[in-house]
Amino acid sequence: MIELTDIDLDEDGELSAVVALPGDRQVAVLFALDDDEQLESDVMLVTAQRALTPLTAEQLDRLEQEIVRELVDSEFEGGEQTASDDDYTELADELELQGAIVSSDATLVLVYEAPTQYAGLVIYAQLDEGLEIEVLSVADTDEGDDSDDDDEEEVEQGD
Repeated sequence: MIELTDIDLDEDGELSAVVALPGDRQVAVLFALDDDEQLESDVMLVTAQRALTPLTAEQLDRLEQEIVRELVDSEFEGGEQTASDDDYTELADELELQGAIVSSDATLVLVYEAPTQYAGLVIYAQLDEGLEIEVLSVADTDEGDDSDDDDEEEVEQGD
């Protein structure tokens, strides 16, 4: 069972915590509520645990490989150059899971950073019920920016 620690409830009623995921990944967890939504903290905890428990080290490794492949491929798409093994390796070496966002319907979004290759940006991977990437996007790290995600770019998912 996944255990959340350092649990805190902010003034907006959103829960934040820390979790140790398989594969020695210590990450922040945020339970994100819709504007008019209110849940008890114990419900948020159970929902977050339910969303995070199925993740294994192998699944997280696979997801990270898929993220690297999608991001590098999209960078070279339509260009004259093609991606080299080094391009994939460089991103894979620095891609790091920083957090997870869980919503009331147990939707799980993994939050990654790659400080050199994606400086000032955050990589979001929204997972479906089968723990496959449903939406992969890259956005500015501007926290507190209430814009309509104008700075967010969705990466096309390949099959």
